Amino acid sequence: MFDRQRIIEYLEDKHLPDGGYFFAKVEPSSGLDTYFAVKTLKLLGTKPGNIQSVISFWKNEDRSGNIDDLEGLYLYAETLKELSICTQALERHKKLLNEIYQDNQLLRKRAFKTVSGDFGLYDASVNTLFTDILEGELKELYYFTSLISQFQLEIEEKRIIQFIFSLQNKDGGFGKIRDSQSATTYYALKILNLLSYPVKSLIKTKEHVKREWSKVNYLEDLFWHIESLSLLKLPFPSSEQIILFLYDCFRDNGGFSRSRNLGIPTIEYTYYAVSILKRLSKIHKVFMDDYKEHTE
Repeated sequence: MFDRQRIIEYLEDKHLPDGGYFFAKVEPSSGLDTYFAVKTLKLLGTKPGNIQSVISFWKNEDRSGNIDDLEGLYLYAETLKELSICTQALERHKKLLNEIYQDNQLLRKRAFKTVSGDFGLYDASVNTLFTDILEGELKELYYFTSLISQFQLEIEEKRIIQFIFSLQNKDGGFGKIRDSQSATTYYALKILNLLSYPVKSLIKTKEHVKREWSKVNYLEDLFWHIESLSLLKLPFPSSEQIILFLYDCFRDNGGFSRSRNLGIPTIEYTYYAVSILKRLSKIHKVFMDDYKEHTE
């Protein structure tokens, strides 16, 4: 069983005086960590201890000109939405989204080339860099698609769907940087689902995702896998193995790390873990307080 309150305390310990969150506990806070902290707290059934400070953090980021790209706008908008705060003040950023769409960069296939021959994408030394590159293949397009309805953008959704399927491989997965990848497949399914495409009809993709269980090495792999299964309406693999994996990533301070047994916990990986636990909680009691309620 996992201690829900302990995880909440870990997150709130990272809430800094500037209003945001950062796993390293030094200012300035991270917009990404602030977004993940708020989302994780909501999954745990609570909110930040000082909601107004979080709002002030984002307003200060906006005034400072730091909401000048797609990721920043997405994190700002989604954080406010998670807090049930009106996002009307963000309407002035609609121009940025229209410019991004007209530029057409989001609908171009990504490529990666090493600068020198001294290392390759397969080296352990660049493992996290490799992960960032693969995750970035569709992440920005996911951000954009998530904001379409909120900002009432007039776009050709069919173009986005066609682009997504241009990244599909014969095995049913998605990704063109180096064959099918769990991250790209996850974002492809998320985008298609947002656009009301019937993803559960993708038979080859279902078979591909089920095979990917054997390739789960890190917490982000497990997150992409579980979320993809959920989007495709497929059953999860062994719940016991998933819970054991999460136990191995759990740390004494209440956070979760990327790797099993070793690693520094971060807010981002804690979000991944809690998201998985919430999925599992529908079929198992995974939090200590759930178990207590059941026995009382």
